[in-house]
Amino acid sequence: MIATLRRCLGLVIFSLALVASRAAERLLRGSSPCFPRQTFSSRLYSRVNGLQANLLTWQARLQPHDVDPLTGIGTCQAALAEIDRLIERGKPFSLASMSIDNIKAINERLGHAVGDQLLVSLARRLMRLEIHRGRVYRLGGDEFLILAAPPAAGECFDERLRERLCQPLELDGTSLIPSLSLAGLRYPENGQDARRLLRRSRIALAHARQAHDGYHAYESRLDHHHERERQLLRDMVLAVREQQLRIVYQPKIRIADGSVVGFEALMQWQHPDLGLLQADEFLPLAVDSGHMALLGDWMLQHVIAQMAVWVHARHPQHVAVNLSAVDLEDAHLGQRITGWLEAHGVDPRLLMLEITEQSMMREPTLAARLLAELRDLGIRVAIDDFGTGYSSLAQLRRLPLDVLKIDKSFVLELPAQPEDALIVNASIALAHSFGLEVIAEGVETPQHLRLLAEAGCDQAQGYLISHALDADEVPAWLEAYRRRPLNALRGVN
Repeated sequence: MIATLRRCLGLVIFSLALVASRAAERLLRGSSPCFPRQTFSSRLYSRVNGLQANLLTWQARLQPHDVDPLTGIGTCQAALAEIDRLIERGKPFSLASMSIDNIKAINERLGHAVGDQLLVSLARRLMRLEIHRGRVYRLGGDEFLILAAPPAAGECFDERLRERLCQPLELDGTSLIPSLSLAGLRYPENGQDARRLLRRSRIALAHARQAHDGYHAYESRLDHHHERERQLLRDMVLAVREQQLRIVYQPKIRIADGSVVGFEALMQWQHPDLGLLQADEFLPLAVDSGHMALLGDWMLQHVIAQMAVWVHARHPQHVAVNLSAVDLEDAHLGQRITGWLEAHGVDPRLLMLEITEQSMMREPTLAARLLAELRDLGIRVAIDDFGTGYSSLAQLRRLPLDVLKIDKSFVLELPAQPEDALIVNASIALAHSFGLEVIAEGVETPQHLRLLAEAGCDQAQGYLISHALDADEVPAWLEAYRRRPLNALRGVN
């Protein structure tokens, strides 16, 4: 409340000083000769200089490091200072942090000026709420913080608060609706000092954004998860440098006759402290932190080198490698892959690259151009996790594809869920109409395999066939598998 009064009073003084300054200029330009010019101007200048000195003093108070220059509300430093004051007085309070999820899209499509207007308008909307008594802060970028003391009731931080803030805004002739993620925590339950509380508030907010659940209350387990992610990011370059990463290969079979058609290469990380980590834990962090190009190149080079070993041993194998969204935006990736294949003497037709629908959506035109270039070399292209995206038909029509992979989430429940069976059957029929082969992931039981065979699926991959193998295990597994009758996989005596 005091900070708000200071801002208002400062603006009043600024206005008065500006008016006085302009009036002085007019009087001095056209002052009447009946007044002693020198004496009058001296007195007037003295008064104006005094007002300007006061103005500078107030400006120093109005625009220190604790006032956000864009929105006029407090900064992160101001929030820390206020939290410290409340803790010193032993007063309980609650924090609600929030971020604008669609600010990046607004900046890209409508310009940063409109994005700034959105930030200012949302700050004003936050100030009109009754729960914080003026304690509203911009933490930086698109993140805001509300500090409520005494603590606001639980419903103030739930979906109803989000609904109040997500009403349409008229900006520059355009109606926009801010899409928000919110997180909440309380003192003293969730922390005892200002910086820890603010850090935990941001951890909970990051979880809300990642989970797309709109609101998330802080939980102590998030600290452990956050620290683990920080450790993985810190150690990621070291993992490449010290050869902690490894590649394993999961077999794929042709359902009609049970023959092995190739392998999918999967990355793992043998972390010295955390043990064996699967790709789905650390690869998303690599994408978000800018490490994915390093890991992606490392994987492609090692897979192609291993393919060369099998070629020279006269046992060539088809191998599929996953590409990330970052890889698809790399205009020089095709040249590097071509160079690695030529250097190791590997036929491009032995390599298949797998992409997801989601990875295509960042730069679809650039990705389609890259995939067409690779496919012209003889490299096959598959769309992975089919059915989990939101533009499947459009991508099938537009992309240069050879294979469609049905996501394991549909296959696992195939025997028990009629809806999943319908999706799988329709996906297979659709892919075949586009001239694509179909691979089903997550095949773990003979029943899975039989149902996929009845639906006309071409290939299968999963634990029923084999877990992922180290490269040096592949020859022995192939020899043992060839002696295994197909009926044993299908559960038929």
